Amino acid sequence: MSSNIQVTRICQFCEKEFTAKTTKTKFCSLTCSSKAYKRRTRQQKIASSNLETTTIRSKPILDLKDKEFLTVKEVALLLGFAPKTIYRLINENKIIAYNFSQRMTVIKRSELDALFQIIEPNYEIVIRPKEKKKNTEISDCYTITEIQQKFNISSGALYNIIKRNNIHKFTKGKFTYVAKADIETIFKK
Repeated sequence: MSSNIQVTRICQFCEKEFTAKTTKTKFCSLTCSSKAYKRRTRQQKIASSNLETTTIRSKPILDLKDKEFLTVKEVALLLGFAPKTIYRLINENKIIAYNFSQRMTVIKRSELDALFQIIEPNYEIVIRPKEKKKNTEISDCYTITEIQQKFNISSGALYNIIKRNNIHKFTKGKFTYVAKADIETIFKK
């Protein structure tokens, strides 16, 4: 059965314009058709391989969900942590584990579930009022370098003293200022 139809189409593989004899023709030549088929089968193989990989990766986790007792390595895989983290949690008594031998540490599944249960805190939240900032003039203040030179102290020690004694400091421009009265009372002690 021959056809006298001539339809202008665009090849789905090479995207060139060609004249087709049927309305269902997709490719300009047998070569483009073969190459498109190879591309399609390659993509199907890649998709099936990726699906197989994801099922293999998720299978151990699905198997672990049914077990009652888990090893440290299995707990690490299940939680997505490193085994060192699990050992640290065991040493901090956040996870209770059982040692049956030197190399066999087992954790009960209910212990892991207990980690994620919300525990109601039984403490009061105390909100401390913020200290009011003192408005001091720059003429009544020392810079940090002036304090270091005058009292012969390192910057780290000075900042520790300021922090420990809750001394107010403020920055203006590129200098940090501290009230003279506050510093002198500390260093006179």
